[in-house]
Amino acid sequence: MERGGGEAIIIYGPIGSGKTTICLRLIEELEGRGLKVLGLISPRVYEGDRLIGYDLLSLSTGERRPLCRVPERAEGDWLSYGRLHYAFSPEAFRWGNRILEDAAGEMGEGVIVFIDEFGRLEALELGLYGGAMAVAEGLRRGGAAIYTCRDNLIERVEELLRGEPGGF
Repeated sequence: MERGGGEAIIIYGPIGSGKTTICLRLIEELEGRGLKVLGLISPRVYEGDRLIGYDLLSLSTGERRPLCRVPERAEGDWLSYGRLHYAFSPEAFRWGNRILEDAAGEMGEGVIVFIDEFGRLEALELGLYGGAMAVAEGLRRGGAAIYTCRDNLIERVEELLRGEPGGF
């Protein structure tokens, strides 16, 4: 999908279908070609064999911070949203949005920004929505953005990329 001078790709699928794994392979390939890769990846976090949450991984620095955890592993002022399975770190959302906003400011030829993933909170204009929107707007200057989402959020990501106000 084109937006202004840049292009966006949406990688979609159900939970556990390999969206983040595909992103990691793409990142390796793109960096090998000398392209500048920015943004965020959300790797899974396990305790033994049990999935307990996700982290945010900055592609520019390699820094990793806890994004969400099962409620019994949540720390401090973490927030729960409705019937979502995890509690979320407000600090991780602030940090992640700053990373995406900074990446949006660097968009142009030879720059690719990853947003992994645009989820239910972002569809409601919460979570990493501000950063995801900044990247969509940054596409006007060129470069590319790769968004991941579940199948049922493709239309919402397309709306974001078209600059349409949204929410459910």
